[in-house]
Amino acid sequence: MGNEEMKIAVADAGPLIHLSEIGSLALLHVFDAIHIPHAVRLEISEHHKNILQEIHITSHNLPEAQISKFTNEEGFEKLHSGEIECLYLCKQMGLPILLTDDLAVRDAAKSLQITPVGSLGIVVKAYKNNKITLAEAERHIIDLYNISSLFVTRSIVELVIEQLHKKTGN
Repeated sequence: MGNEEMKIAVADAGPLIHLSEIGSLALLHVFDAIHIPHAVRLEISEHHKNILQEIHITSHNLPEAQISKFTNEEGFEKLHSGEIECLYLCKQMGLPILLTDDLAVRDAAKSLQITPVGSLGIVVKAYKNNKITLAEAERHIIDLYNISSLFVTRSIVELVIEQLHKKTGN
């Protein structure tokens, strides 16, 4: 059963940086479009200018007053500005997917009925959509663990690789 629906996501800096660190930004092509708030653009342009050159990302300037109101209403004061802006952008655009590796942001996303997808999940998605082979998927997962600045435990890596081997259709 084919799903022709556009896959559009909002991205926090983490997955963009982690995939860039292992030279795997192309995996983001499992999404038809990626949007980021200005705060995330600033965060990645400081140290990772290549990200903005390698993949097409649409950046958005968001109204500060609305962000403050949203932060207070949702109780997101403990999150960073880029993370809050990502959640706000998802809600404003009606987008159900947020790319993030931050656990607190994942919980906040779920509270807003937004699906969080991390760096490992992007690799799994690319494999399930037949964009990469099983061997490539395993290599990306191991590289995220060994090379990138992503904090992930060895047991999580093993669990993800085990799930890759259980792949059934899309």
